[in-house]
Amino acid sequence: MNEAGRGILAAHQIAALAEAGAVLREAPFAAGQIQPASLDLRLGKRAWRMRASFLPGRARTVGDCISHIALHEIDLTQGAVLETETVYLAELEESLALPGDIAAATNPKSSTGRIDVFTRVIADRAREFDMIEAGYRGPLFAEISPRTFPVLARRGSRLSQI
Repeated sequence: MNEAGRGILAAHQIAALAEAGAVLREAPFAAGQIQPASLDLRLGKRAWRMRASFLPGRARTVGDCISHIALHEIDLTQGAVLETETVYLAELEESLALPGDIAAATNPKSSTGRIDVFTRVIADRAREFDMIEAGYRGPLFAEISPRTFPVLARRGSRLSQI
């Protein structure tokens, strides 16, 4: 996350934002989830196999897009195998209610790259991947596409960071 014009927030600032309600979560943060300058994002309960990658654009939510281009829903609570060269979209356990002067950027965790899984984060009404506008309020989703071999994904897996 970054404060408009002020750079990257430190761990204690991220924790304070969460305590203030700017980072909402379905479950308490896991040990080590808040890093020195980022917050790991966890996969939620559901994912969808998608026809293609997409951005919702200014007028649509990610949910609107899911209803039009998802092939089927996948339960991540027990884990599920994600096949190579396929696009999946997973809900994240964290959502945001950012103040008007705070924007955020996301990127894959380095461990995600080492296992050759392509991932990026999408927000409602987004016009670009991995960028969350200042003042955004809403859910976050991860687009996931394993490249070299299938991977087992489950609720709580950490593939991206904000």
